[in-house]
Amino acid sequence: MDYSNGAERRNIILDKLAEHGQVFVNDLAEFFDVSQETIRRDFNKLEELRYIKKVHGGAVSAQFGFELEFKERSKLAEDEKKAIAIKAARMIKPGDSLLIDFGTTTLEFARQIVSINGLTVITNSPIIANLFHENSTTNLILIGGQFGTSKMECIGSIALQSISSFYADYAVIGAGAVSPDAGIMDQNLDEAAIARQMIKQSNQTIVLADGHKLNNRATSLVAGWKEVSWLFTSDPDQKIKNLVFPKDLKVVIA
Repeated sequence: MDYSNGAERRNIILDKLAEHGQVFVNDLAEFFDVSQETIRRDFNKLEELRYIKKVHGGAVSAQFGFELEFKERSKLAEDEKKAIAIKAARMIKPGDSLLIDFGTTTLEFARQIVSINGLTVITNSPIIANLFHENSTTNLILIGGQFGTSKMECIGSIALQSISSFYADYAVIGAGAVSPDAGIMDQNLDEAAIARQMIKQSNQTIVLADGHKLNNRATSLVAGWKEVSWLFTSDPDQKIKNLVFPKDLKVVIA
């Protein structure tokens, strides 16, 4: 079917949004057989009309506000995120040190490693930090800075300066988008800067991203693949076999 008519395409996007609660740029581009840039233009138009709000890699209904509330965001691809977190947590051993940025998948990862003794955990998320009070053997460091209540994280120059004072075995990073060609990307410039600094201050980088983020792009490049050791992801639509990642990158499908 020919979906060159923008108005018709945008109406179908709204129908899919009503059915699923969130739509993704890469999925829509494949469905309509158009470029991802075309879908982003559709999103811009629909956001101007206040039908949608754009989020990482996709869009949600405008009823959720500019950003999805945390509880709503955490429900999206919930089973995939938990499976990714469980797989990634198996890498962590007692005594390891980790820089963990804030995201719904990194939060699930934190839940999976709370019981590991002797960890040093450095995070910019009070929510993630709060999990580790259950284990008295954890050396916990909470990074301060400008606090964003909608995302429950500390960002900005104070946070970046604080992160630069530490060094860790692993940086555990979420991703707004995963480009097989470019690397890890994020739509939010402040969040991208935090992730970039954590990667700089770590020995190895673990990226956690559900399959809907694959083969997508966002505004800011967080890291090229030379800076990433592991990518833990899901593949609900069996797309990853058609994507080419660098040979040195370890890709684990949950």
